[in-house]
Amino acid sequence: MNIFAILDLSIVAIASLFLVDVLAYGHDIIGLSEPPIAISPDWKPFFEFLIYPLILLLIVDLYFKYRKTKDPKKFIKKYWIDITMLILIPILSIFKFFKVGLSLIKKLKTAKMGTKVIHKSKKISKK
Repeated sequence: MNIFAILDLSIVAIASLFLVDVLAYGHDIIGLSEPPIAISPDWKPFFEFLIYPLILLLIVDLYFKYRKTKDPKKFIKKYWIDITMLILIPILSIFKFFKVGLSLIKKLKTAKMGTKVIHKSKKISKK
């Protein structure tokens, strides 16, 4: 298994945990009255911390992909979704930190992580 597959699997795993976070703690934002997944509130800090390893993995992933591509234009054209995700995650986290539009941020986070899981799953299935 090469480094790209390991990074992709790690990113998918952490992004999936973000979806679990939304289902367990953000159920009201997605229109559910009760959480589909019952997780103790003690786990909430764990889910809040997950953003840091995800950002680190995305940076490392893009670094290796850039080294492999070696052409900035091809790199941006081929990995624009990864670049966008890396840019959006910290921006949305800042809004979350300041509690500005929390429901909007949760909806965008859910859509973003869902998109990331689907994108990475497709990449993994092609290998």
